[in-house]
Amino acid sequence: MIRREFMKTKVLSVFALTVLLAGCAATEMPASTQHYNPETSARIRLFGQNGRPSIMFVQIGQGNAAKTEKITVGGSLGDAFGSMLGMSKNESIGMPATENTQNLAAQNGILSTAFYREFVIPAGKPVKVQGAYIGLSSITPLAQGGSLYYHEGDCSSNMVSFVPQAGQNYEVDSYLSGNGCSVVVFDIKSTDGKVSLIPVQTQ
Repeated sequence: MIRREFMKTKVLSVFALTVLLAGCAATEMPASTQHYNPETSARIRLFGQNGRPSIMFVQIGQGNAAKTEKITVGGSLGDAFGSMLGMSKNESIGMPATENTQNLAAQNGILSTAFYREFVIPAGKPVKVQGAYIGLSSITPLAQGGSLYYHEGDCSSNMVSFVPQAGQNYEVDSYLSGNGCSVVVFDIKSTDGKVSLIPVQTQ
């Protein structure tokens, strides 16, 4: 009975997490609608999963029509449920594979399947990225009465920015450690998919 109640509260906490993540939802840019020109554009890959969204701010348009779009991967209600049920799909626009994409399953957690999406971004305009972790909560009934509440804790990385170069491919990765969350940006070599860290500015 205690195990059944534990699983019930665990699932309820995951559901609450997906509702919380829905607040991060932002503009969608499906792969099928994106047009890549290597002379004026770059490409970027963001990873996401239930409880670990990636956030990007990118400038779209020119002159008076210019605006800043916020894009999240793993932060919408649909993304969170898809990741929780293992139904999330990767969306690629032809970027080279890397060690991260080839070993994506290694990032999976409990009720949290990792996936990625790729985007076309304007070259020469600053892009901001951030990673986050939203820990699960659980309530375990105790045999002697009462209950034990546990929460893993939350964190957000610093917002960092970089200026993408035309024709280049980038990959954003986030890490969780005892010191909190961090985010890094890699340049992908088109020939073999090897990556190298690029300098970023902390906001």
